[in-house]
Amino acid sequence: MSITSKIFGSLFAAAVLLVGRIAAAESFQFTNPVNKNLDQLISGVMGFLFGVALLVCPILIIWGGFMIATSGGDQEKTKKGKQIITAAVVGLTIIALSSVIKAIIYDVITAK
Repeated sequence: MSITSKIFGSLFAAAVLLVGRIAAAESFQFTNPVNKNLDQLISGVMGFLFGVALLVCPILIIWGGFMIATSGGDQEKTKKGKQIITAAVVGLTIIALSSVIKAIIYDVITAK
């Protein structure tokens, strides 16, 4: 593992941990889940996960782009960078569509 990968890996881990904690402290207040119905609980968890995804995905896209830019013609690094970018975009898409999926499942279960 090159020194550049170690540095960016460490910076990425620190950013995810710190930014996630800051975002969680500012936008997510934990309340007793027993006092909520299932729909409210799921919506709260999904909102938190969407906030985390909005913070993590740009970091992953930048990291994947950096890997591609610094690959120096190495096909493996280019492939890994593309995989990171693809995974970030697919993950963000799934999180973004989760409220639609939840609404469909909720409508089927409650027979609306």
